[in-house]
Amino acid sequence: MPRSHTVSVVIPAHNAEETLSRALDSVFAQTLQPFETVVVDDGSRDSTRRIAESYDNVRVLSQPVCEGASGARNRGIQAARGDLIAFLDADDEWLPDKLKLQIPLFADGIEFISCGALLIDTNGINRGSVYTDRRPVSGENAWRTLLAYNYIATPSVVARRSSLLAVGGFDPALPFGEDQDMWIKLSMRGRLGYVDQPLVLVHMSPNSLSCAEIKKQLLVTLPMILRHVEARHTELTPAEVRAIIGERLTRLGRTALGRGPYHEGAGLLLRAIRLPYRPLSNSLLLLRAAPPTRWLKNRLRMLLARTP
Repeated sequence: MPRSHTVSVVIPAHNAEETLSRALDSVFAQTLQPFETVVVDDGSRDSTRRIAESYDNVRVLSQPVCEGASGARNRGIQAARGDLIAFLDADDEWLPDKLKLQIPLFADGIEFISCGALLIDTNGINRGSVYTDRRPVSGENAWRTLLAYNYIATPSVVARRSSLLAVGGFDPALPFGEDQDMWIKLSMRGRLGYVDQPLVLVHMSPNSLSCAEIKKQLLVTLPMILRHVEARHTELTPAEVRAIIGERLTRLGRTALGRGPYHEGAGLLLRAIRLPYRPLSNSLLLLRAAPPTRWLKNRLRMLLARTP
């Protein structure tokens, strides 16, 4: 462990008896061991607490009522004794060199360091990088990019405890997108770092990217982004604001077209087109995904499959 830093791992856990051991085993398999591991049992009604207590060097904090990811992480941050906080969710896991490769990169002005991550589906199949079209942003003024595109896997992040406390921790009022909100707040304080190597396995849940989750993103995440845009409006041009909102609508719309009723995704893309934001590409996407077009594609596939 570098002398200049001590690392506290914070794991929120709610009814996590089926996956918590996997997460903890990945912590204790680290080639650079943390100072401590803090598991916050967030109102579990199963054997989560007993499993956590069976490990040495694990501090278990219990909350009688489930407060959600924000409340549990904040409790862990407050109780942590390390100057760096490494986040891990109870259903995910780290690869052995994660901390070894991240911790030495902390320098003055760096608020947090993330890394690459792989997506594991519900059948245990590796689906490749969670970052489908670009890696997480790093460097200075990263907040400009994070307002528009902000998927940083929470279990990939190591952040300064002092900075997490300075921005007030995770917002418990956000039932979704509280991690995106945090990364934006930290990026407005200084530089971000990134290890361009997959060091985290993110396990999908059955509800990942469902239509209900997309609606949640729209109802919660967009207003949060607009609040950050308003706070920095003097530093953003009207074109930048349109691009931020348009990119959010476009990404949600594309996802909705593939996983929900056509009208859900179409409505989001139409809102982006009216801004205007990428009117040509978004219009073409709407046409390609329209029900008649999809019906023809499926019919052709069936006919080709029957052809000897």
